[in-house]
Amino acid sequence: MFARSHLYRATVGLSIVLITAPRPAHAVDPNQPATSYIRTTFTVEDGLSSNVVNAIVQTRNGFLWIGTDAGLNRFDGRHFTPIYFRGPGSTPQGIVSSLAEGLDGDLWIGTSAGLVRIARLALDRFDRSLSVFYHPGAGMSDEITSLHGTRDGVLWVGTSAGLYRFVGNRFETVIPLAYISRIEESADGHLLVISSQGFIELDGTRVVPHPGLSDQLDLHPGTIVPSGNQLFHVFQDRRGTVWFGTGKGLARRVNGSIERFQPYGSKAPGVHRIYEDPQGNLWVQSVTGMFRVAGAKLEPLAPNIQIRAVSADGEGNLWIGTNGDGLMRFKDRPIRVFTKADGLPNNVPMTVLSRRDGSLWVGNNCGGLSVFNGQRFKTYDQKDGLSNSCVWVLAEGKSGELWVGTWGGGLFRFADGHFVQFTLPQGLPDSVVRAITVAHDGSLWIATGNGLSHMVNGQFHNYTTADGLYSNRVVSVYQDRHGVIWVGTSRGINRMTGDRFAPVLSEHQIFDPRYISLAEDSSGELYALSAPKGIDHIERNQLVEVNHDLDLLSMATSPSGEVWFTGTHGIFRFSAAAFRQNQVGQETTPDYAWYGKADGMASTQCSTGAPNMALTPDGKLWVATVQGLARLDLQHLSFDSAKPAVFLEDVTVGRVRQFPGPELVLPPGTHHVELHFDSISLAWPEKIRFQYRMDDVDPLWLEADNSLTAVYTNIPVGTHAFRIRASNRDGMWDRAGISFQVSQKPYLYETGWFRLVFATVCILALTAAYRLRLRQMHARQKLLEQHHNEITALNDCLMKAQEEERARIAGELHDGVLQQITSLSLMLGTFKRQPDSETKKAEIGEFQKKLIQVGTDIRQLSHELHPAVLQDDGLPAALCGYCEEFSKLRGIPVSCEIDDHLKELSPGAALCIYRIAQEALGNVAKHSKARKVEVRLTRTDGLVCLSVSDDGVGFATDQARDSRGLGLINMRERVRQLCGTLELNSEPGHGTTVRAQVPFRTADLSGH
Repeated sequence: MFARSHLYRATVGLSIVLITAPRPAHAVDPNQPATSYIRTTFTVEDGLSSNVVNAIVQTRNGFLWIGTDAGLNRFDGRHFTPIYFRGPGSTPQGIVSSLAEGLDGDLWIGTSAGLVRIARLALDRFDRSLSVFYHPGAGMSDEITSLHGTRDGVLWVGTSAGLYRFVGNRFETVIPLAYISRIEESADGHLLVISSQGFIELDGTRVVPHPGLSDQLDLHPGTIVPSGNQLFHVFQDRRGTVWFGTGKGLARRVNGSIERFQPYGSKAPGVHRIYEDPQGNLWVQSVTGMFRVAGAKLEPLAPNIQIRAVSADGEGNLWIGTNGDGLMRFKDRPIRVFTKADGLPNNVPMTVLSRRDGSLWVGNNCGGLSVFNGQRFKTYDQKDGLSNSCVWVLAEGKSGELWVGTWGGGLFRFADGHFVQFTLPQGLPDSVVRAITVAHDGSLWIATGNGLSHMVNGQFHNYTTADGLYSNRVVSVYQDRHGVIWVGTSRGINRMTGDRFAPVLSEHQIFDPRYISLAEDSSGELYALSAPKGIDHIERNQLVEVNHDLDLLSMATSPSGEVWFTGTHGIFRFSAAAFRQNQVGQETTPDYAWYGKADGMASTQCSTGAPNMALTPDGKLWVATVQGLARLDLQHLSFDSAKPAVFLEDVTVGRVRQFPGPELVLPPGTHHVELHFDSISLAWPEKIRFQYRMDDVDPLWLEADNSLTAVYTNIPVGTHAFRIRASNRDGMWDRAGISFQVSQKPYLYETGWFRLVFATVCILALTAAYRLRLRQMHARQKLLEQHHNEITALNDCLMKAQEEERARIAGELHDGVLQQITSLSLMLGTFKRQPDSETKKAEIGEFQKKLIQVGTDIRQLSHELHPAVLQDDGLPAALCGYCEEFSKLRGIPVSCEIDDHLKELSPGAALCIYRIAQEALGNVAKHSKARKVEVRLTRTDGLVCLSVSDDGVGFATDQARDSRGLGLINMRERVRQLCGTLELNSEPGHGTTVRAQVPFRTADLSGH
């Protein structure tokens, strides 16, 4: 039982940006043995929906479509894409039994639940809206068994219940109630139908009879039916021959007579189908596998495999669908590898040489010297006189003799079947020979591991570093067409000048270049090849880089001008024009074809013997590799110049995979985008090279890796062109490539108008800030001027206060102390004139009192100027003493409450508190008319608090703020210097309180 087909839904799709029509290619070569074709098998592990493949067809856009038991697949040569569709009443997936492309390019799909038509426009990206479902009849007629589009554009549909013709978007019944298994078209347009009613040939609607056909095919009457010994297929090839696939074997009708292929009969395997590919090869589908018609015989291609479908594509590949073994691709083998099975002594040839007589000689790694006779190899080794069989170098002398260089055995001359050895005793500097060049005069130049040797008439002249060589480790030697000798060493290249060697210069320092070989192209330009460094051009005795991306070993030019290279990763072919154009300094990617395992090589690593490549007169190129001797037939190699069919497959934005559509629009804040691209190449997908870049993001073209995915993070806001370019299977680049638009939408703050508005706002804000700053500067200037005026006024006040204080002290001294001293002086004069008496004693006593009063006044004045007791006894004692003296002097009672622990207060803070108390009590005496005063000095929470309260007349505090009195200014300034606060509380008639608070600071040891 099989599942039904799937409706209208595509879970994976792609947008084709550029598709080219399938191009003719060099197909499977009928001259090659069928078993030599390269076979590749694709299974469910490679993405195929099912290993049971029922139908295969290629549409004109290049894709291969595969009908399986699990649905429809599309194949681009690299990836399988499942196409899910579902018809009315069908299950999600079903058997796809047949496929056909209409004359208009539409794809017709025969399923177990009906017929599906996918419009040509939907084939590039599957669009369910462009798919149409048909039911030719009812019931069993929905089961499609075969499809065939004739040359006049009519679609014929075979079902399990009859044959239908699709005309004018409707079905016409042609053969009712018959199981149709095969439909073909003859050269004259007749329809060849295999049905449950037997073989039927239709001329329009007329049945063409075939009397006696069953007897001619040895089929019993009535057996041309789908049971027993049957006639399974009738097919006419392009030459007019009619082929019959029967239960007894294969037969054909030529000139009216039947020819049977042997074996034929009841014991022979039945033949179910005959297929002719575009190149005229006839393929036979038998119950025992797939075979190719070769004359009167059947040549096996895929024996012992159950075949269900066969088809050829536009690139020349043959595709076979199997019953459980998956999808198989057969293609021509450009490279044939000769190994030990072909007569070589081992699978490691080191050097190959084509002699002038057309013979091919091969030197083997410790296997001897082999010659090819056209079919197999004959080998010479120790038994034939070649005492060292590790042959690494071959060269042909002027007289046709063969020179053999070995690894460890020196040099051998081979002529007339005999070997003559030359090694250390004969003058060769080393037993390891790396290269041999036969000079124009017939002499030999021999590269060895211990210098360069020149052999003339059996005599050796050796050159070393003493003669100008870079190194004694000589790897290659070459004489150009002008007769100049060039030598490649392990440290660089030398050019022979006279009898010495001069260095060939390089722009860069050379580190172990290993110049394996030197060669000229057809125009005489000289090149140096290095395995790790690539190829350099020798211009005017200087190395100029040509390409350092390819590890190359040797170079040869074909008669058509193509330049061939061997390397550590395969064989490379350049056209003459491409090789000249691909020079350093041009921003171009080299155009070259690459040959490797996909072309039939067992290993891509070529051997390092000299030479390791040879062109024979029959147009074949022979290359020594580490796993056999490879041969390319240059005359049968195609050179494809068509553009590669590149397309953008899908896009991943974040974690969501989606169709690319005509362009990609990314929402704001997109930080991860993957662009998946590919090309259509059914035969050589591994040969397609890709590069990509995004304008305004990538400064250079980037090489794509095997994932064929470009990953971008934080694409700039705006529209950018994402460009893809690729080379075709022969290395020709389409430098224009394709382009796909990617638009990154901005956040609001990233839009142009927002930036304009933001810039305007910023300018306005800066202008406002500037104006505010100007106002602040003007205000600060005014404040500075005010402070300056205040400071000037304060300075004036201080100078005035100083003068007043001086005047007061002077007045005190003049009016008090000086007058008393004058009085005392007068009294002393009077005492001198008076006699001693009681009156005199009384006057002396009065004199003493006045003298005591003078001392008291002087002491009081001194105490006001500098209270010594403050320094000696501390603030509590000094303040208490001052309060007592103030009370006695002014006659105003003073209540003094002082914390004795404040004795430890620092001198600065103590003096500040003392002076504030002095000033406050002075103001009481001058202005308050108080009857009593209270003085409190306390310490609370790290603060020293002084409070002076009186019960005097008081005043309004706003008058005090406007006052320019020096006393209040002094008090505030003293408190400010100690980071304290000063409070003045007063009301008219309610007295005044002065409260000062300063941080408590302990006196330091120095007493400051």
